[in-house]
Amino acid sequence: MTYRLRQSRDGAIEIVVEHASSRQAEGKLRSAVEALGWTTALLWYMRTLAWVWVGKGLFNWAIILGAFPRLGSFASMMLALQATIVVFACFDLLAAVGLWLAAPWGGAIWLLCAVVEAASPVLTPKSASIGHSAAALNVVLAIGYFFLSWRAVRERG
Repeated sequence: MTYRLRQSRDGAIEIVVEHASSRQAEGKLRSAVEALGWTTALLWYMRTLAWVWVGKGLFNWAIILGAFPRLGSFASMMLALQATIVVFACFDLLAAVGLWLAAPWGGAIWLLCAVVEAASPVLTPKSASIGHSAAALNVVLAIGYFFLSWRAVRERG
């Protein structure tokens, strides 16, 4: 049995007790995450998503500015598709900043973007900027976020 001190993001210091039985399953992902802590796993998940969403936001701005001529001129696209691209160009970057800071508003804006973007190919196929596979990926990422958030809250007690 090992004891160590850990400080949470809010500054509280706690004593963590590690049992020898938890070290035996080091090869598994779950035990690796539990060794780091679910809160730390959530933080790095959010920061990884932040980088992906920065890329998505910059890609949308590149479409607006005409950096990808093979995708066609932004001005010649349907008005609904233009609106979708502009909205996600702004909100994806805003969500990325919030995710990187691990702020509650960042997760909320990211979830809003992910859910709206996931629903867009089903509800409005002509104005969707992504396909069905990317929509399914957004749903999986949101489920992962909820799972890690739930485990982090349970870890804090």
